[in-house]
Amino acid sequence: MSFIVARRIRKIILTIASMLFTGIMVGQSNYAISSIPSKFLEGANSVLVSKDVLVDVTDPTRMNYQVRRVVTVLNKKGDEYVNASVNYDNDSKVRKIEAYVYDVAGNEIEHFKKNDFRDVAASDGFSLYSDDRVLFLDYTPISYPYTVAFSFELESRTTAFIPKWFPLEGTASSTLESTYVIQFSPVNKPRFKAENLDGYDISVTKTPTEIKCTATNIPVMKYEEHSPPYFQRIPLVLFALDRFYLKGVAGYGKDWNEFGRWMERSLLGDVNDLPEATVAQVRSLVSSEKTALDKARKIYEFVQNKVRYISVQIGVGGWKPMLASEVDKLSYGDCKALTNYTKALLDAVGVPSYYTVLYSGPNGRDFDEDFSVMQGDHVILGIPNGDDIVWLECTSQDVPFGFGGTHSDDRDVLVITPEGGKIMHTKKYPFDESLQHNTGSIQLDTEGGLKVQFQRKSMGLQYDNWYQLEKLDAKKLDQHYKEHWDHINGFSIDSVALQNDKKDIVFTEVLKLSIPKYSSSVGEDLLFTPNVFNQSQYIPPRITDRKQPLFLPIGFKDVDEIDIELPKGFVLEDLPEGFNEETQFGSYSAHVERVSATKIRYTRTFIIKKGTFSAKEYTAYRNFRRNVAKWDKSKILLKKV
Repeated sequence: MSFIVARRIRKIILTIASMLFTGIMVGQSNYAISSIPSKFLEGANSVLVSKDVLVDVTDPTRMNYQVRRVVTVLNKKGDEYVNASVNYDNDSKVRKIEAYVYDVAGNEIEHFKKNDFRDVAASDGFSLYSDDRVLFLDYTPISYPYTVAFSFELESRTTAFIPKWFPLEGTASSTLESTYVIQFSPVNKPRFKAENLDGYDISVTKTPTEIKCTATNIPVMKYEEHSPPYFQRIPLVLFALDRFYLKGVAGYGKDWNEFGRWMERSLLGDVNDLPEATVAQVRSLVSSEKTALDKARKIYEFVQNKVRYISVQIGVGGWKPMLASEVDKLSYGDCKALTNYTKALLDAVGVPSYYTVLYSGPNGRDFDEDFSVMQGDHVILGIPNGDDIVWLECTSQDVPFGFGGTHSDDRDVLVITPEGGKIMHTKKYPFDESLQHNTGSIQLDTEGGLKVQFQRKSMGLQYDNWYQLEKLDAKKLDQHYKEHWDHINGFSIDSVALQNDKKDIVFTEVLKLSIPKYSSSVGEDLLFTPNVFNQSQYIPPRITDRKQPLFLPIGFKDVDEIDIELPKGFVLEDLPEGFNEETQFGSYSAHVERVSATKIRYTRTFIIKKGTFSAKEYTAYRNFRRNVAKWDKSKILLKKV
């Protein structure tokens, strides 16, 4: 009886809150652009005039989510910040949704109701199955600036994903006002974590049943080249319940250990079945292998040859993998399914492995070690190997065993072990492991043309740049090299040989090229640039009064060793002075040495170190890259005798 009464009270409270929410939207009408202070227009493509969010998780089995948002779009680039959309699925319901559009003077020019919003599948283009849908406003403005006042109410049976509060919505957007209120039961208070709030007019207040976040007057965070990722810089508050529901399934996770035990029990424990025939097949496959890693390599190659990646966004909130037996039968699956399938096969041959959740992509977003919450967008597999872990990307039919590249390197991830969840760190590639080694021989002719034999070996993260070349046909491969070496005019490729060593993770390119006219004539002499194939011409833009730290996301090392046979009748009279520079960001050296009377050797080493540096160091980095660009184009004079 008390439970029914509590439900009725909650319904009354939500009704009152919704009425107040709607009242705010109807009551406020000063949307003229002239009401926005000029300092919030500077550098902006849009202005978040106001955003009011109300989240109710008083009942831990369901969430009521209400948003009322007013954004002024200043130009075409600001259209993306309208964001008049709401995602839902079979487990949630959009109770209300509407939008008003106002002109530059704040006059209403359009009113859109629920039936005016487009309702489409929220497909990513790769999904075979998905119950995710999106209601969105397909609006084409007739002029700029314009303002959109958008509101919706969503009811969901999932409380595992409590919306974050981020009052600043993009690098070219300012905020006048943003408010976030979360209401909850005193017996199931959410944990919360605030990040990057210093320096802003932001307050966070608490009562026994409510947390309120308020921000006002946040100017544009201007985009600056080589800044840390946006998610590391914006003000943000995260929320999580210790006891939550995921599409009606009870969950718990006050810390990562407990969260991992829940995942293992509720999401992973009953999906590892395999047909007996498949178990017998893979056991026979690895019967001659002696070590766990060798067995794992065989299993990994078996999976690559058998299955393909297709997203499957169904199950418990898109988090529960397909049955391993289904993947075995259908030969496809998403990252969860293929990782779980690989794990089940490894289990069958006695090789332990760990299902691992992470944020994928470059820039290495970390899981927060001190704040457990449903997060991540990808799954990989970890195989214990002594004190180390070998990480497997199970969605690719091409990636070598144990290689993840920038997709998963150097970040904190959630590893589901038999003891529970643990935060671990994926492989970090030091700059000298991400090596590109270029060797070759060049024969100059008396007209300035070149005959070239060139070899490039790429390792570590630089392997990631080139190994896909082996998929290209001859025409596309030729086009690739013409675009890659676009500073060389009129060259032809006589032959190309590619070798992909997946065991040692080395990609080798061997080319023979003809360049009819490379050197320039100075009277009877020839002016020649010895760095033919690896010129770094990138110079960071000049930024005055930089605010953001300097962020270099990838470290690497390039080594070039090129022998150059001089044309008959020409000599290099004086060896040019070499170039050397050592900095905290990396180093550069380039030299020409005499091998014989008719042969010289060009050697070059260029290193960039991954790291974050203070904003004041940006100019020094720019100067370093400017020197590299200049030195890479330096010329030598060959005298005719």
